[in-house]
Amino acid sequence: MQQDLERRIKHEEELFTKNIPDHSNLIELSKECLSTRVDQRTIHAILDIGHLQNVSRYIANKNLTDKWFDMLLMLIKRSNYHIGYMLDQRSNRYGNDIAINIVNEGKVKSLSFLTLWSLIKEVGRSLSVFEQDQQKPIIGILSHNQLNCTLVDLACLSFGFKVVPIPLNATSEHVSFILEHSEITHLFLGGKKGNDIWSDIIDRSLIKTIAMDESIKINGSLDWEQFLEIGDQSITFNVDKKMNSVNINDTQSIMYTSGTTDNPKGIMFSQFNMISKRFSRALALPDIGSNDIFLCYLPLYHTFGRYFEMMGSLFWGATYSFAASPAFNSLLNDFKIIRPTIFISIPKRWVQLYDMLDSALDLGSDPKKDIKKQLNKITGGDLKWGLSAAGYLDSDIFSFFHDQGIKLLSGYGMTEATGGITMTPPHDYQHSSVGKALPGIELKLEEDGELCIQGPYVAEGYFKDDDSKVFVNGWFHTEDIFEENDGHYFIIDRKKDIYKNSRGQTIAPQKIENLFQDFDSIKTVFLVGDGKEFNTVLIYPNFENENIASYKGKTSEVRELFSSMILSVNSFLSPFERIVNYVVINRDFSEKNGELTPKGTFKRKRIIKNFEEIIAPLYEKNYTSLRYNDKEIRIPKWVIREIGTLDRNISWDGKTISIRDSSKTLSMSWNSNSVQLGDFSYTLENDILDLNTFIQSPNLWLGNFGFTEFIGTTIFRLRETKLFDGMLFKKVVYDNTVNANSNQKVADNTLYDMHRSVRLYIDGDVLSFEILRNVIDRGLGNWSTVLTDALMNFRYHSNPTFRTKLIDTIAPILSGDLFIELLEDSYKYHSKHNPGKGFSFTLKRMSDEHFQCLITYLRNSENEIDNSDSIINDFIKTLLLLVADFGTLHPTRFTWARSELISWQLNKAPKPIHSTAQKAYYSLVKGFRSWIGHSPGIGVDRETGEEYHWKDVINFDQSIRQKHRDIILKAVQETSLIKESLFLFSNNYLVDLNEIPKNGIWITFLGSQNNKNVFRLIVQTRNFGNHNLVINLNEGFERDFIEDETKWLIKMGAGFRDKALSENFGGYWPEHNLYTEEYIQGETLDDYLKRNKEDIKDKARVDRWQMRWLHFIWSGVQAYQEFWERTNLQLSIQPPSPKNLIIPQHDYKDGSRLISISSRKPVKSLTEHFLSLYTEYIVSTEKKYPGLNHMSDWEVIFTATIQALKVKKGKKVLENLRDEIGSSNIAKECEIIGLTKGRINQFLDEILNLGVLTKPVVFASLRYERWLDLNPEATMKAKSSILQDLYKDYDLNSLLDEYPETRVRFFMMTCFKESSAELYNEFKALIKDLRRRDISPWNLQERMSDIQLKIYLNEEEKFFFARMLFPNVDSADYIELVATTHGHEARLNLVTQTECRDGNIYRIRPPFLPKEIARFHSILTESSLSVTFTSSHEFLLTFNNRNRLTGGLYWKRLENNRVHLEWVAIKKKYQKIELSKRLMSDFFDRMNHDGIGIITVGFYAQEFFAKHGFRIEKQHGGMVKRLPTKA
Repeated sequence: MQQDLERRIKHEEELFTKNIPDHSNLIELSKECLSTRVDQRTIHAILDIGHLQNVSRYIANKNLTDKWFDMLLMLIKRSNYHIGYMLDQRSNRYGNDIAINIVNEGKVKSLSFLTLWSLIKEVGRSLSVFEQDQQKPIIGILSHNQLNCTLVDLACLSFGFKVVPIPLNATSEHVSFILEHSEITHLFLGGKKGNDIWSDIIDRSLIKTIAMDESIKINGSLDWEQFLEIGDQSITFNVDKKMNSVNINDTQSIMYTSGTTDNPKGIMFSQFNMISKRFSRALALPDIGSNDIFLCYLPLYHTFGRYFEMMGSLFWGATYSFAASPAFNSLLNDFKIIRPTIFISIPKRWVQLYDMLDSALDLGSDPKKDIKKQLNKITGGDLKWGLSAAGYLDSDIFSFFHDQGIKLLSGYGMTEATGGITMTPPHDYQHSSVGKALPGIELKLEEDGELCIQGPYVAEGYFKDDDSKVFVNGWFHTEDIFEENDGHYFIIDRKKDIYKNSRGQTIAPQKIENLFQDFDSIKTVFLVGDGKEFNTVLIYPNFENENIASYKGKTSEVRELFSSMILSVNSFLSPFERIVNYVVINRDFSEKNGELTPKGTFKRKRIIKNFEEIIAPLYEKNYTSLRYNDKEIRIPKWVIREIGTLDRNISWDGKTISIRDSSKTLSMSWNSNSVQLGDFSYTLENDILDLNTFIQSPNLWLGNFGFTEFIGTTIFRLRETKLFDGMLFKKVVYDNTVNANSNQKVADNTLYDMHRSVRLYIDGDVLSFEILRNVIDRGLGNWSTVLTDALMNFRYHSNPTFRTKLIDTIAPILSGDLFIELLEDSYKYHSKHNPGKGFSFTLKRMSDEHFQCLITYLRNSENEIDNSDSIINDFIKTLLLLVADFGTLHPTRFTWARSELISWQLNKAPKPIHSTAQKAYYSLVKGFRSWIGHSPGIGVDRETGEEYHWKDVINFDQSIRQKHRDIILKAVQETSLIKESLFLFSNNYLVDLNEIPKNGIWITFLGSQNNKNVFRLIVQTRNFGNHNLVINLNEGFERDFIEDETKWLIKMGAGFRDKALSENFGGYWPEHNLYTEEYIQGETLDDYLKRNKEDIKDKARVDRWQMRWLHFIWSGVQAYQEFWERTNLQLSIQPPSPKNLIIPQHDYKDGSRLISISSRKPVKSLTEHFLSLYTEYIVSTEKKYPGLNHMSDWEVIFTATIQALKVKKGKKVLENLRDEIGSSNIAKECEIIGLTKGRINQFLDEILNLGVLTKPVVFASLRYERWLDLNPEATMKAKSSILQDLYKDYDLNSLLDEYPETRVRFFMMTCFKESSAELYNEFKALIKDLRRRDISPWNLQERMSDIQLKIYLNEEEKFFFARMLFPNVDSADYIELVATTHGHEARLNLVTQTECRDGNIYRIRPPFLPKEIARFHSILTESSLSVTFTSSHEFLLTFNNRNRLTGGLYWKRLENNRVHLEWVAIKKKYQKIELSKRLMSDFFDRMNHDGIGIITVGFYAQEFFAKHGFRIEKQHGGMVKRLPTKA
């Protein structure tokens, strides 16, 4: 059986050597060896195979890593496998292959594996001589990297001598401690540094020494040759026996940590720790093997140098190359000589390599092949792997080397874990991540985030030290704080360095300090804030940086640079973590001053102590506190300087703030939460009043001359404002001792003019309106909100006329809603105090927005008219008159005004309102026709000069009777019928006789219906194209009926927010007994079905007609229900017939029209009304046209009703219908055709849970399904394209305001249809929140971020997640959602990709890291732009395909719907490729998506901004771009 096993193991080895592992039985063989009695040699053979590169690849590809590693551990234990056996195997397998290279003076000396093993055995033989009696020697090594110290180390590990590598960077005191603590008996010394340390402690030691270098001469010490010669004395040394005697569980080596304040700790390692780690690394890096070459300079007394590089290279059968020196220039030479494939280094060396390339080439744009060529030239051409150890390395540098084909890895390790604990997988790098757990190690995070580890290569403990606090229940506590995300680990800080501020909030300083490591201008940054109210930083600049060098002597520029950097860092922190202040220190921290450990980490307490005199001023108050009882006033130092006094001269007696050496005083009393400050009183929520914050809120103090007289004119230099949360204006309390005509005057200052005008308004001085008007008309810029807010403090002026005049004056800066609110308040106040005097208001400064809000107010009032009081009713009458006046003043709004005035005549308004509406309507029509003017009766031909008349223009079709011709011609001649109708039905064209050529009007007879003769007019114009209109001649109806008919036609036509439901009404001329309407082209639904009758019967086209009929049912029912809604549920068209409908054939188009509304009848019963839709429209039509079969009936009718009446009103109607069915005498009939209470309840429940499934969503989803059936192999990009087309074609965005769930439902029914129940439930919960208006449909990022972090999404789901969040992004563009962390908040950021004119791809996105904001600051500075970033700024940046910043823009939000764009800057090299155009377009899309309607800029770069649609608007103080509304 043993022989059979050996044969099969040999076969396995051949399979893997030839790289044909598919038939491997390695795992089964291993199991067999463990389950049977086999000798050590057999298991060792399997372990030897286990190191092969092809084995590791096979295990990785089969996802067997954990299983195989567990088996390896059992094989190691079972066979007592250790370093000696491993070296013996490598010698046998790799023989004359190179194991070690030694570079010296440009030449390479190489040792084969055979030679190396031979030398190790020779050293082992000599070491054995040191054994005396039963006492084994303990070997110490104090040396730089060299072959001899490696031979000693490996010999000790091979033959069981305990070995202690001593850190060469330790102090003499620490080395002395290690020698004594570890009980070293023999010390191997190497190099000058080792010799110097030994010289300092030699008198205190009895240790026997061996000098490994010829240069070391120590009395009583053996030299290397003497050491080797004593081995000849050993006659009992037997390699096999010695290796067999090694117990892999015994402590084999002790490595000491660098001591800081305490003595170093000795970490104990067994052979099992060391050998298991080698297998773990090999499985983590399956592509490293025996053909690789390491270039090594990391010290062999550290874990990476000793374990990863030395033992790792020997384990893999690779080549370990001693670097000639750790110096960078020496390493550059070694690269060329050795041509390594693997280089492990501290971050600094990778930065130096990068900088070398960056200085030689333009890494942002030079061809990749040139960069690769230069990199190969530097590194020898074969470098494939890298590891950045023991420090932070910029993610951009990682990414750069990855792009160049070098797999640069990151990791986290500790000596206690035999080195590495985590490592970034070769193809899974994440910014700031230290990677995932290595095979075989178990990680857990405690509640406070501390990382704990356990596993086979974690040390057994500390030598002769109490380790019970860190080794607890089998877990080693690292004392490092981490976060974990998707298996990746992110280090936050050392546990001992974390502190709490004065409010008990936990701060991790290293996390914050790390954010500064990307800034080239900063060499060192140190966070202060332990126990303090806020955080500050000490900054030591990098004086080698170009920016810092260029700012030499320019203190303000340097401060601005660092301030911008701090603000950029703050944007990625939680509020309590943010940095409030900083100071630039004149020296860096040093080990010499006790501020750094030997590893270069901070000794935080010592730094704080050494710099306490510099830190203290950072926490000094920048204000003077005045206290009275439990209240405190904080007066800024700059105010005291402005006043021209000293802190000690200012006092407060609870009523007045006084200055000892001045007559200046400020009224200041404070009772409970009421504060009098100057001339105004306020409410304040807390017991501290910060005047600096108060000053930054001019909306609180404009008009308060008592306050500004005390502070001084400096207050009017304010540039940035900030809202004072918790303080509100209460009332005016001054006594007129200070007035607006005081000596305090500032010329040409907008803020002062606002201040003065507010005070004049308070004082009742009409001059205030003149100043206000001038200030507003010359452009307020960003002050408009401040002025509005300030004036709102005094909106309740005692003079009614002042209230009204204020609205008129400041109308240009008022929003529509506020305008109406003020107008209503003013009217009520006027009615109360001047009841006998009429209310007048001028419309000249009233805007279209105000008019729209006015109509909205009236529409809302219609629904509440039964509950309104007499004053509101009177106010409505006033508004109706204003509507008429506005419609007259602005003819383009005539139809809106007319529609609103007619609506009030048709509803059940009180008679006075009805009469006013009628009066206003006649006034509107009269005013409009006066403006239109009578069209002249004589025209002149422009070419011939010949005169002509209307009769020369009009041609009648022969079918028209003469009496009708006479009526029409007379009406045209005597009225403005043509001119008025064309103005209303065209794009506001004014067309009179001169504009119409001879024979330019053709009139045909369309037919007779409902006592009307209908004629079509085709009008040809000279410059405005051809137009159609309809004339209806009444020949049977009474005038009252016709007038009622025309009113309903106006009501059903297009108006404010109303689409036309019937032909748009033109005008009515009762003297000629006719009216005009818009001409609608198209056939009725009945004519269309009749024309396609045979096609409908065709069974092969069933599916097609089923979809079409569903469209016609839905659209038709919705049209009839919309008519019902516009009559306030009083009238319906009976019968609801397809003969009376024109419906667009395409289901994505709306615009269904009713041909006639003359058959309207009162609705007596809800049940009968709904039944008529089902029986008269659906069932009757299906009987008439066999082949039509509805897919759904009542659900469609219900949904169409909801869409026609809107959700709230529609649900109420359905609830009433449900209740009526139960008591109806036709309940049985209803049940037969499926109209039941249960069905209605089920529909209402679905609305509650999933919202309304509107027609556009249904048809868009059905079309997607049909497309997918035809394209089952469609790519994600193709799916995205069709989704976007459908989203736009069906105009789903327009539904979001009424149906906020629209977007979610559409994506649920399409690309997420097959997703998990977990995701479905998240969407369902999201819909509920949307319907409750807890979340805006325009701002789903935060919620979507939560879902993405909570639920696993596959790549396709992630792709469509981004499309769902940003459906309007072009499907051809690459987009993705990237989650970033800002403090404790996770955000989803949109990244778009676009191709510019140079053919290259650029990405547009927000900054992900503070350094990106800092680099943008540099671009702005290089463009000679003066910039100061603030915490309110937001950024959008552009990057090339190598992730190099190429430009960007930044802005701040001024109001909910307005932002101010500060600067746009693109690097010069990228300015002529349309990158700025793409950036601006992307910016507009994002702003539109966020609900921004207005973007302002200053008066700079006018030509550039004009190209992007900006126009000068003085009231905004610059250029303005108005974005289209989202709906």
